[in-house]
Amino acid sequence: EHFYCRQPSVSICRTFHTQRFVTVVCSLATMTVDPSVKPENFGDYAELNMSVVILFVVVATLVISVYLLDTHWRRTQIKLEKVTGMMNESRAFSMNLVRHFMPSFKVAKYQFRGMQPKASTVSVEFEDLGLELKSGKRVLNGVTGQFGASRMCAIMGPSGGGKTTFMNVLCGKATYGKMVGKMMINGKVTDPKNMRGFMGFVPQDDIVHEDLTVREQIQFSVRLRGDVRHTPSRIELITEDVLNVMQIDHIQNSIVGSVENRGISGGQRKRVNIGWELAAEPTLLFLDEPTSGLDSTSSLAVCLSLRKMCQLGMTSIMVIHQPRYSLFTLFDDVLLLGKGGQTVYLGPSLGAKAYFEHCGFEMPKDENPADWFMDVLSGEVATTRVKNFKPDMLFGWWKELHDAAKGDHAALSRQFTSNGLRARVVTHEEDRSVLCQKLEEGWDSVDENHDGSMDATELGHLLGHCAAGEPSEEVVHELLQRMAGDGAQAVTRAQFLDYLVGLADDVAHDEGLKALDEAGHGPSTRFHTESAKKIVEHIASLEHEVGAKMPCHCFGAPAAKGEDNDNGVVSAPRPNFFGQFRIFLLRRIVKWGRMHMQRALFLGALSLGGIILAILDGPITDSPRWDSMTYLNLHTCLALLLSIFCLSVFGNDQPVFWRESASGICIPAYFFAKVLVNTVDIVIQTFLFTAVYYVVRQPWIPFWEFIIPFAWTSFVASGWGYLVSTLVPPRHGPFFVSLVSFVVCGLLGNPTTMANYTGMTFMEVAVSIISITRWTNQMSFIIAYKHLNPTPEDPSEAAKLVLYKGVFYADDSDLDHPYSDPEFTHACLALSAMGVVLLVASFLGLKYRNRAKQV
Repeated sequence: EHFYCRQPSVSICRTFHTQRFVTVVCSLATMTVDPSVKPENFGDYAELNMSVVILFVVVATLVISVYLLDTHWRRTQIKLEKVTGMMNESRAFSMNLVRHFMPSFKVAKYQFRGMQPKASTVSVEFEDLGLELKSGKRVLNGVTGQFGASRMCAIMGPSGGGKTTFMNVLCGKATYGKMVGKMMINGKVTDPKNMRGFMGFVPQDDIVHEDLTVREQIQFSVRLRGDVRHTPSRIELITEDVLNVMQIDHIQNSIVGSVENRGISGGQRKRVNIGWELAAEPTLLFLDEPTSGLDSTSSLAVCLSLRKMCQLGMTSIMVIHQPRYSLFTLFDDVLLLGKGGQTVYLGPSLGAKAYFEHCGFEMPKDENPADWFMDVLSGEVATTRVKNFKPDMLFGWWKELHDAAKGDHAALSRQFTSNGLRARVVTHEEDRSVLCQKLEEGWDSVDENHDGSMDATELGHLLGHCAAGEPSEEVVHELLQRMAGDGAQAVTRAQFLDYLVGLADDVAHDEGLKALDEAGHGPSTRFHTESAKKIVEHIASLEHEVGAKMPCHCFGAPAAKGEDNDNGVVSAPRPNFFGQFRIFLLRRIVKWGRMHMQRALFLGALSLGGIILAILDGPITDSPRWDSMTYLNLHTCLALLLSIFCLSVFGNDQPVFWRESASGICIPAYFFAKVLVNTVDIVIQTFLFTAVYYVVRQPWIPFWEFIIPFAWTSFVASGWGYLVSTLVPPRHGPFFVSLVSFVVCGLLGNPTTMANYTGMTFMEVAVSIISITRWTNQMSFIIAYKHLNPTPEDPSEAAKLVLYKGVFYADDSDLDHPYSDPEFTHACLALSAMGVVLLVASFLGLKYRNRAKQV
């Protein structure tokens, strides 16, 4: 029988057998590698390390490019903050102008410049609505009623009344049971699952991006969930609208923060949470306890902001706990639910007190009516109607009243509200005529050179005269463009008057926005003076007619074509996969630029690990440079650290992802954008770990070849990190990836262990499928063998060499052409398949794991 030996002159001293091969151990002195491969001078070392320098330049260029992009983004946000300040200052000077000419003229506190009245509105009706749990128990019992279009509605009741459950049924989030009864949108039976295109939902917990600024939260929400036809100018205008309406414009460039890293206050975070949904311009908005944790003043500010949005045609329905009466009366309609989830009252907030008095209850003086209602629902208040009053009686009393009205909700509402005579509302034209007269009387003092128009200098003097301070040139220029249009040098009397009168409308329609419309930078249809006048007057009349249903066409301006649902609600088209991918990619890059501390921590750990391993393999143990166990330790260490790092990619933002997924984002776009940006970190960390070890240890192999197995290790190990982060709670992630790395790298990839089960078909296949180092270790050994040409003379080292050859090679002929032999090719194919399978599994885990939280 023939045995292989690289040095024929040495005598064969011993043979031993394995299951697949017969090896020969040669014994001589101490030479372990071919002397010709050892660097002899500086030139040899420079040649070997040149690829380190080249790859360092490539990686540095990549990092600098991302850094420059992040810097540009930060500067843009600072400029936009200045624009916000200038626009608000312009608005303040405009108010002073109106007060100067006509102090009694009523103007809107804020005018929407990006958001527009809804092309269609939503009324929500429900009949015998309930929820049956899987156990057969019903937690809601026959709730019937209606929330009118463009109205702000509240759901209240004591603990156990089913408030949140009822709202979850309405918006399709009650996945823990089966809806019974009917729900209708604009009079047509609708499945709640079909409302995603025009619905928004604000969770009770303030789920927002902790590492984005306030403005970025709103801005990215507009980009992702707004109309795909929105131009950058329109997006910025909508962002400004949300920031101003929610009163968070002064903190727009502040990082939201978390419990560990303090950012904005709790009340501000709550407003950001709501503003995130408002940015999507929903026609129907559900809110789960939006005032929880806020003081009464902050709660009032939030509800006033939502009230403002209803003037654009949005219907808002919220669960709220015991508000003060001034806040309670802001709601158009209130649904009071008793224990067991049955209706006690549904109607105007101003009619609730009269209804309970009709039922024989008497409210003490100086009592908060909202608190008193809860006492009545809990059975804590007696009634003169019956002696032995029980809270369950309230359900029957309301049902009797509802049946008597034959389901006429408007008539039922008017029964307990005052219908006395109202003072006539001053019309838009009357305001204009009075203002025109005042302007006529004072125009000569305004037009200093008497040429019939005001230039920038004259406008600046007028603004300074009406206010306490002088306006800046930017403010004067901004107002001039609003009054006379882009590029105008002066404003005429008619233009000046039109602008001042237009300040009474909720939606701005000045000349500056008209110019944007004509240039294609604004909405395709904008409401101008005449139509806006009608809208304001119609809303004013409805506010005095409590209980009236606002027609769905009350804001019915012709809208850009969107998705017209069966219930008549128009849903704007959203960005497709590529559009959302670009947005997610930009958002991830912005976040990437703020991960300095986390990145520095992992880079430090990787560098330290590379240095320690290099010292152990070199001066301390003097391991051969071709030793497969050395590479096993390196690959296992890298796989462990990288898989831990990748846990944060999908683990840290899980609640945010669930919220965005429920709103209908493209999950593949989200997944690939995060993976792509994280690849930058993987490349940097893999390069640093390998380069540090390479420079310290000097393995006498060209670096670009040395790093190939490490790159494959990173690719597959990151897949394990992604997969675990989508399947396991974040707090358990490090334990699971440590266990996985220990098994698939440290144990199954050990060449001395592999020799024992080589030839065992099942075990060999299993290891080949799941073990990373089974392949990367083989690649590293092939590369080292090619360059080092080892000829060990120590018996123990010779034994290791023949063992590795037996494990990693089918026959010795492959050693002559290591890169073209099947073993190397099989390793590349196996690692490719392994990494792709893990990515696919990670995507499926992201999409289908915790599915109930994504509705």
